[in-house]
Amino acid sequence: MLRYSLALALAVATALSACGGDRKEAANVAGATPDAAVAGTDTAAPVGAADVVAEPAAVPVALPEWFPKDVYLPADHTVVEVNEEDGAHAVELRARGEVLNLAGQAQAAMLAAAWTENHYSPVDTRGGASMYYRKGDRSATLAMAWAGNGQIRLLYNFATVQAKEDGGN
Repeated sequence: MLRYSLALALAVATALSACGGDRKEAANVAGATPDAAVAGTDTAAPVGAADVVAEPAAVPVALPEWFPKDVYLPADHTVVEVNEEDGAHAVELRARGEVLNLAGQAQAAMLAAAWTENHYSPVDTRGGASMYYRKGDRSATLAMAWAGNGQIRLLYNFATVQAKEDGGN
């Protein structure tokens, strides 16, 4: 189960970093500031600006009752999607801000709530962040990526993990 959880966490982090895009790279390609490249302005669009596409607005969903009370949540967030399958739980949010700032807030909150940090990558090459925490038999993976229009995509993955002595992987 641990091997499955780690593989799932890696896949989630990779997928988010691939989907999120890189604001700085997009701005360089478009020859404009990151916010102008994503949101558009009244000025003429430089060559390559059409490559920057903002994601549609999120449709709010309720935060599930099972969402752990001791896991970081940004103050101003919108729940976009909730998935439950084979004992794993995932929640996707949108929040305003910058990846690096939210990653720092998440790390501080998780450590303050007595989670053990097994992985922390505050900014990867695609403008995203990923982190993996354990607390008892619970695991929490958080992945963040730029979603356009001043928003950050946060993906949480929760699972129950068995220790090796309990028959886990």
